[in-house]
Amino acid sequence: MALEAGALADAIARLSLLPRRSWILIVSSIDRLIETVGEETAERLLAVAEQAELAQRPRPRLDW
Repeated sequence: MALEAGALADAIARLSLLPRRSWILIVSSIDRLIETVGEETAERLLAVAEQAELAQRPRPRLDW
């Protein structure tokens, strides 16, 4: 768990220091992620993401 927290903290620190760069664009492809945070951090983030069980976003109701 500490390894995952460390990878996430490292990635957030690196992303927050990049002026005028969109994190959505950065995480749009693995190559961009590696370019931004480095291969080791990207690998750790991807390993954590594969194991994470995230709840789906609720869909907005369209009851007009």
